[in-house]
Amino acid sequence: MTIKSYPLVLIFDQSIEYIDSEEGMQESLFYLSENQIKTATCIYPDGNFKALDGEQKAPYNYDDLTLLVQQKLVSEGQCCTAKIQITAIEQVFNLMKATL
Repeated sequence: MTIKSYPLVLIFDQSIEYIDSEEGMQESLFYLSENQIKTATCIYPDGNFKALDGEQKAPYNYDDLTLLVQQKLVSEGQCCTAKIQITAIEQVFNLMKATL
């Protein structure tokens, strides 16, 4: 696993997590299958999308990121998520950090 730096946002399957440390990463990966780990995507604050091995990945579009963030916030008990519209990577980090 080649992680550039923390924080990062981890996407696997249809889930999204804010990761701020190596310990947080290990906790998030613990229950994932090998296939989920292989297909996971890390988003870095600079807008790079990479696989866990450091390989460049295609970026998610803002509509897909919006849905993932909305689903995460709803699962954390937030309401009024329908008003959220992601238009920049910085928004993803700010909203996901609030879920900690």
